[in-house]
Order: sequence, then structure tokens, then C-alpha cells
Amino acid sequence: MVKILIVEDETNIRDALRDILEINDYEVVEANNGFQGSIKAVKEKPDLIISDINMPEMDGFEMLAALKSCMDQDLLPPFIYLTAKVEVINMRRGMALGADDYIVKPFDAIDLLEAVKVKLEKRKEQEHKIASKQREYISSELHDSIQQLLLASQMGFEGIRDKISSLKLDDQATFKFSFSLLMQGNNELRQYAHNLANVGQIVNIKESLAKMFNDLNGSGDVEFNLIVKLNYPIDFHIQTQLYRITQEAVNNILKYAEAKEVNTELMSSENEIELTISDNGKGFDILRISNGLGISSMKSRAEDIGANFQIITEQGHGTTIKLSLKHKF
Repeated sequence: MVKILIVEDETNIRDALRDILEINDYEVVEANNGFQGSIKAVKEKPDLIISDINMPEMDGFEMLAALKSCMDQDLLPPFIYLTAKVEVINMRRGMALGADDYIVKPFDAIDLLEAVKVKLEKRKEQEHKIASKQREYISSELHDSIQQLLLASQMGFEGIRDKISSLKLDDQATFKFSFSLLMQGNNELRQYAHNLANVGQIVNIKESLAKMFNDLNGSGDVEFNLIVKLNYPIDFHIQTQLYRITQEAVNNILKYAEAKEVNTELMSSENEIELTISDNGKGFDILRISNGLGISSMKSRAEDIGANFQIITEQGHGTTIKLSLKHKF
């Protein structure tokens, strides 16, 4: 839920703002002066701040200046100032400090909500750009630094592979097993770096899943079956997250499930989107592994798009992952 911090010393105005925002499904945090507001901003990490200007202890301008001095500029939430008509001329100072907008009191609820919507959309775009830059950096580090070390290590292993016949049989087996793990880790790291670099791109999920499964069917003993029926278009962000969830599920199956067959179905009806991924592997104890890294990642992506996430598994009887969510047109 989007969190908005209201900083206003007049109780009736603060209550009116809170009521308008909560009715429209925003979470509200309150402070009655700039000093308290700056503390709440750091502690609560709101998505947006609506602040009065003239307040005791610390005014709205001083609060914004204080937050800019102690917060990364990219993390500073959008600021909307509440101002009386006679104070509008002073808003040049606020805008110079970095305020995003101002609303004149007495305010209209529709105007307030429109300003909030615009600033939150701007914030979301900014967050996507920041996340994209961070992914590019991490992907570059994975590919250019860590993978180079693994490749150098792999070359060293390959250089002595032909000489291991002089070792004891147990030592030969250990060498071969360790070398296979190194190669697997190197391949996975390359794939993760690629995924990070491209995670922000729009996914045509039907084509992307078909390519993934075609590649998998040609590279191992597991049979992958795919059914995609999209009777209604799916939002691009949802497509991307569903693809990444499927990718994570498939990686887990290949690593741990010992399955021979994997069936994936993606359906899109007028009201609902459903994704089902099932395998005939060995299953697992859900109580013991419910917070594993792969499962946590899938749950996080499902939560991001508002999907219901369910795992049905039993040791010896395979695993089924189900997601369902309402359409967002």
C-alpha cells in the first residue's frame, strides 16, 4: 500500500487530509510539525510527503532542507506543500529547495488526489530508473569480475584434468564432482547476469516461454510441456514477473526435483490470469523449505503484481505452483 506522510499543525486540516487519502486506499502517517515530520520521514520511508509551510519548531522549508542534508537525493520522496493564497509568492523558495508541487488552501479533494497521483507516478518512474541502473551495475560486476575469476579457475581445472589418472579413485571422483559444480556455477552466474541486465525489458511472455522451453527440451532428459491461452492481453509488467517466476520455478526443478516431466499452463480470461507449473519430481517438505531463496523470490514477484501464490507439494509426489490474479487493463 502507498504510504503518505502528512505534516500539518492544524488538527482539522490534518484530519481532513487523512480522511480523503484513507478513503482512497492510501496508508497515512501523521506529524504536527516539521521536526516530527523529518523524523517520521526517515523512520517510515513514505512514498510522498504533504506538508504545511508555517509550523512551530521547524517549518516546511526547513524540514525539506533537513531531509535533503541527511538522505540520498534518489530516496527523498516527492514533496507537496500546502499553502495559503498569500504565501504563494514564497513557493519559489520551496520549489528551489526541490518541492514537486503545491496546493492552495482551502484545497479541493479532487485537485489534491490528482496532484498525489501525478507525483506518485513520477516517483515510480524514478524508482524504475534507479533499479535499472543498480541491475546494470550488478550485472556488469557479475559478468566482468566474478565470472572472470570463475573462468580462470575453470581453465586451471581443465589444465590438469588429463593428469588426474595418477590420483586415487576417490580423489578422481572428488575432482570430477568439484569440476562439474564449478562449470554449473559458471553457467548459472552467466545466466543470472543476463537476466539482471534484461529484467526491466518488456517480455512477450508467450514467445519468451516458448523459447525457454524449446531450449530446455533440447538440452536434457526432462520433458517440458507448455500451454498458453491468452484470450485477453496481459499488462507488460505482469508478463515480466510471470516469466521470471516461471524461470525461477524451472531452475529449482532442475536443481532439486529430479523430475522427468514439467507441465506449465498460462491462461488469461476476461477477469483472471492463472499460471500453473507442476512437476513429477520428488517433492519436498514445505514446512522446512518454505522460505528458501527461490521460493522467497517467487513470492516477492507474486506480491509485486498482487497475485495469490500457492505451493502444493508432497514428498514423493511432485510439486505444483499456482498463481492467480485479477486483470489490470
